[in-house]
Amino acid sequence: MRTCLKCLVMTFSLALAFSCATPKTLGYLQDLQYGQEEPAAAAPELIVQTGDQLGIHVSCENPQLAAPFNLIPETADASEVHRYSVNPDGNIDFPILGKLTVAGNTLKEVQDLLAARIRELGLIRNPIVLVTLENFTVTVIGSAGNQVMPIQGNSVNLLQVLAKSAPIDEKTRIKDVMVLRTENGERKAYSVNLQSKTLFNSPVYYLKQNDVVYFKPQGIKLDTTGQMALSFATTTLTALSIITNILLWTRYR
Repeated sequence: MRTCLKCLVMTFSLALAFSCATPKTLGYLQDLQYGQEEPAAAAPELIVQTGDQLGIHVSCENPQLAAPFNLIPETADASEVHRYSVNPDGNIDFPILGKLTVAGNTLKEVQDLLAARIRELGLIRNPIVLVTLENFTVTVIGSAGNQVMPIQGNSVNLLQVLAKSAPIDEKTRIKDVMVLRTENGERKAYSVNLQSKTLFNSPVYYLKQNDVVYFKPQGIKLDTTGQMALSFATTTLTALSIITNILLWTRYR
């Protein structure tokens, strides 16, 4: 009988240990091989959309010639630019040049358009035009936190957004991260597997303005009390099952 009790205690301890064990650590890009070269596509250029805020700065050898195109106070910081809103028709109203259609063009194409118009009017021989997207944001929701993330520069990818987000745990479906993208008045959902190198080939690996990244949960998420109750119930049922088997074995051996 003592032997049975010792076995019971040992078995119960093992069940308790396994029930409290920490889940396996999450792993990203599990199929990426060391030293193996993979094609790496450059970040696509952002396409100007309605509702965008464009920062536009014109410069040249003679600052006085460029001043009428830069609607910023003289006391402003040197890096500050005036913002131009792209209206629902896809246009901006630019000083001297008037209404210009910019939606559907890349930022580089808008730069070239402005520079060409300034040269055509004979206002500046060699204008230098810089166009930036001033309201580039990505929305993150789910287990990685809820935030509207401002993006510096004109390029950001999913891994960079993941690094800036709240830490995720084993309850997150990293094999099925959803990215919602709205373009040309249509919304489309994409699924990305962060455990596979195929994410580099996804059309949403490089994010665009107003994209929404949703880190979905695995299933029902329990609070701390619920997790403790579930762990206790599992341990108890395991122990009862073991006790029953031992008693039956002792009785009928």
